[in-house]
Amino acid sequence: MSWIEEGRGLGAGDDYKPWEQITRNRSSPYSNQNVIPVPHLTRLAHFLSRGEREFGLLLWWLGAEDVREQYPLWPWPHTQPLKLLGIHGAGGDKHPGMVEVAREAGIKLGKYPGLNVPYVLTLDFVVTVPQEVAPHRLIGFSCKPKALFRAAKETDRLWERLQLDRLYCVAAGFPHQLVHPEQICQTLLVQLHWLAPIMPKNQLDAYLETNAYKSYVAEMKPVAHEVRASVASRSAAKLVGWSEEEGLQALQIAIWRQDLDVDLSQPLSMARALRSGGRSLRRRLRECYFGVEP
Repeated sequence: MSWIEEGRGLGAGDDYKPWEQITRNRSSPYSNQNVIPVPHLTRLAHFLSRGEREFGLLLWWLGAEDVREQYPLWPWPHTQPLKLLGIHGAGGDKHPGMVEVAREAGIKLGKYPGLNVPYVLTLDFVVTVPQEVAPHRLIGFSCKPKALFRAAKETDRLWERLQLDRLYCVAAGFPHQLVHPEQICQTLLVQLHWLAPIMPKNQLDAYLETNAYKSYVAEMKPVAHEVRASVASRSAAKLVGWSEEEGLQALQIAIWRQDLDVDLSQPLSMARALRSGGRSLRRRLRECYFGVEP
């Protein structure tokens, strides 16, 4: 298949190529499909729905090391995902493949028209998390609207697909979660889109190590929750030799990273002092989606 020859479904980070990719021919009137930049990557991410886009951004904010969308569940036996990343896993070196997983579950796999080749199903996300956050390192996520999930019967294809997603992850030796993105605080999601630093990770890391950024954050910490954010930022920027615009850029990054503790579930206003609570919010969401408190 040409997609395999293109290297789809392989790699990690900027080298990863999603199995399913958004094209003009693939557009749908029933979902909000997006090809957009995301934090820490130079490649564009392919999201098949608004819910996927929002949850993917949340995963980056929670501290994911890598977020691979439209991850292929290969039909045939193949190297375990954990093994490909050099991580020791509970599933051994070889994954049995989706054909075997579906056979054991009693679920029929379709085939590509005119070919004796099973469909390559995809998992919405396979996420790499830091060792200190979750020892299992990889987590699979199926991202589905709750209304669609509740309306489906256990004999419907949606239920079968979710079962296959889960069983693939079981055979791969890492956990699986079903998530409903519309249940996530919309204020948080809107502000994450606004704050997200869209730049390569090495560029961001270099910026964070500059004396100017460190000094800016140090100046902001004592006053950020006491005086108007715009006033505090302007003063801190001036002290490190930045323009007001450079200060506001640093403020957005500091809030995204929670170098300044800011509650993103509440509307932000530069005309007010910042409100704390963002770090505890992120910790709770990590516990919810990654399963282990860092």
